[in-house]
Amino acid sequence: MIKDKLIIFDFLRTIYNPDKDIFVKDAMVVLDRLRIGNTLILYTSREGDKNRKSLLERIGLNEAFDEICLVEKKDRKTMKLIADKYGKKNREVIVIGDRIKSEILIGNKNNFQTIWFKNGKYSKKGAESSIEEPDFLIDNLEELLKLSL
Repeated sequence: MIKDKLIIFDFLRTIYNPDKDIFVKDAMVVLDRLRIGNTLILYTSREGDKNRKSLLERIGLNEAFDEICLVEKKDRKTMKLIADKYGKKNREVIVIGDRIKSEILIGNKNNFQTIWFKNGKYSKKGAESSIEEPDFLIDNLEELLKLSL
């Protein structure tokens, strides 16, 4: 089980499926379990979607996360600032996302642990360089509960 970590989750296709307007399978159950002994952050951008804030309010994710970080654009600096705010360094931070070229790359550049949720439209776009390689790969969110990090 994952304990004493800052866990940064991507939103679209990691927690929520925008194409079907539903949560990803087992997302809420997994979040409830991971909240015990960890700090959960939802990290998402407004880039290309000015209605993201209203969507987050409509689906009611506030209770599932310690903080929701809605940024203009995902980048290394903002993710590092989140870790600094919670007093976590390097391998004390886990980044979970469905995009190698976004969340996984940014997490790796910060020396955080990374978990690629191989799901949705980015599931076939794997790593093209060593800096893009995730520490772990999962096919469903429930697999997070079996990891010991």
